[in-house]
Amino acid sequence: MTTSFYNGITGLKSFQNGIDIWGHNISNINTTAYKENIPEFETIFSENLSSNPVSSDVGLGSTLHSTAKNLQMGSLINTDNTFDLALDKEGWFEVKKGDESFYTRNGKFSRDAQGFLVNDEGAYLIVANANNMTQNKNGYVINSSVNTDDLINTGKFSPISLPDNVILPAVATSNIKIKANLNNDDKLITPSKADSTLYFSALYDKDGNFLNMVDGNSIAYTLGDNITYKDGLFQKEICIKDDEKDGKDVNIDFSVNGEEIKLTLPDGSSKEDIINSLADELKNKGILYYKNGDSITIASKNSLLIKSNDDIVKNAAGYLYVYKNKPESENEFNTIDSFAKKIQDALNTIYPGISEVNVEDGKIVIKNLSATTTINSKFERTAENNEAFFNNIFSAGNIIVPGTVAKSYEFTANKKSFGGYIYEANGDKDTISFEFLKKEVNNGNTIWSGNISVIKNNEILSKQSVDFTFNNEGFLLSPKQISLSLPQPITIKTDLSSFRGIDNKVSYSFNQDGVSEGYLKNYEIDQNGNIFANFSNEKSVKLATIPVFHFANDQGLESIGGSLFKETSNSNKAFLYKDQTGGYIAGSTVHSHMIETSNVNMAQAMTELIITQKAFASAAKTVTTSDEMIQRAINLKR
Repeated sequence: MTTSFYNGITGLKSFQNGIDIWGHNISNINTTAYKENIPEFETIFSENLSSNPVSSDVGLGSTLHSTAKNLQMGSLINTDNTFDLALDKEGWFEVKKGDESFYTRNGKFSRDAQGFLVNDEGAYLIVANANNMTQNKNGYVINSSVNTDDLINTGKFSPISLPDNVILPAVATSNIKIKANLNNDDKLITPSKADSTLYFSALYDKDGNFLNMVDGNSIAYTLGDNITYKDGLFQKEICIKDDEKDGKDVNIDFSVNGEEIKLTLPDGSSKEDIINSLADELKNKGILYYKNGDSITIASKNSLLIKSNDDIVKNAAGYLYVYKNKPESENEFNTIDSFAKKIQDALNTIYPGISEVNVEDGKIVIKNLSATTTINSKFERTAENNEAFFNNIFSAGNIIVPGTVAKSYEFTANKKSFGGYIYEANGDKDTISFEFLKKEVNNGNTIWSGNISVIKNNEILSKQSVDFTFNNEGFLLSPKQISLSLPQPITIKTDLSSFRGIDNKVSYSFNQDGVSEGYLKNYEIDQNGNIFANFSNEKSVKLATIPVFHFANDQGLESIGGSLFKETSNSNKAFLYKDQTGGYIAGSTVHSHMIETSNVNMAQAMTELIITQKAFASAAKTVTTSDEMIQRAINLKR
């Protein structure tokens, strides 16, 4: 009969523990990251009354077997503290007091007087520290050369100090990457004046239309008296009249392309006699000619130079100029400058010393320096020549009044300019500009002349010219990389394209690895637990990674209060998740500006408390009932 006393008493003790546990849960309902405890009970012993096949156990009471942890995540709430942290899945932060490590999900951290991240009890947060910050007399300086790619595997686990007076030193630019499309359109919206050294194959007319000049295009230039270009021949017509009897013989004295033609005919010779005699002489010299009744026409294919010493024949010249990317003969040209020199040479043959040909603002300019002589010259189209080129140049051929000039239309060029900033080792900021000028089209490839200039305080520190070659599809062939010598050597990686049409346009980008000196703006922590320092120069440097630890059995952790837990033999050692290659996996997202609330459910806790209280009352009733039964048994003796 006394067994019932023990059953009741053990029940009272068990349910008293249950009430204590649920009361403890309710008291911690506002404790950050608190994990609810759940009491678990078991029977103490049982007595077997018989060996019958049917069980005949009699229980001997209950006891508190264990207190399980409800490890379900609490709600996450926002805060205004960068160093308030929360994990949205499994895992634990490690903190350290002295030499002892503890684990917590309470991520309520702040900086102490020395800048170390600590919790409310002063325990240091443990991180994979890059140790890339050193102190000098002016404060703390970041060592940006430290590799921070995989701090979990390469960093040192330790507390971290995050001071306010941190400087990111300047780093000299050593690498530049430029990406741009030169937009090689057939029509330029904003054409630039052509430079005299540019090839006509790369030029545009005055309205910005592409000339489309290719090898073999030609143009005829004629000057002097009555000379034309027709049927692929330069032709000079010489009109002949009957000679009047004046007591003087007929003297004919001129040269054709250096071949001298000299005739003396009797005074009063008829025009037929003069023409026939001249024809015979031209035939003997191998010079092409045509008789046309009252005149005779001298013809030549590529050039015709007639210099006269008589009154019958007048000076005249005609030259066929052929565009070639690589000129090899005297009548071939490629650039505006070389074409201007051809015109100058031609004028000197007929009007020596009285003309001057220059290139000004992309125009061919012919000046008549004479006070009396006029220059009669003109450009004529050939069967093969490019129409746009001819239309742009023809206005320079003219009868030039003494002291005046004749100008072609302006030839225009395709120019693209880009730029950026680079830094010297002392932090000085320099401007680097890239100017690309379409220079030549040759065998399907396009060559752009690139001028790279580095400017400091309006002074050019360095200038370098490089030719870039693109294939007919607009892709860069060379160079893909350029070396530039400044106060420091710089490698420029080029990712350029040269397309026609707006569908192929590529946006411009410029990247360089130099850094100006920066001052700390703030700290931030990303979702991977990386701690960054942000600076006034818009740069960020990783300082550490907050590791997320895991246990084989979280229920085996020992609670020591203050939301801190200690590893035990039941929980085993803390470890980090790794992938197959050994890379770190957090297993949980780290949220900054957030903390985790308690996971105690008030409704459930109050219900459990009421049930346990009722069970306690029932156990107490068991004791009083047993007492009454014993009292009755004692009264039987009386």
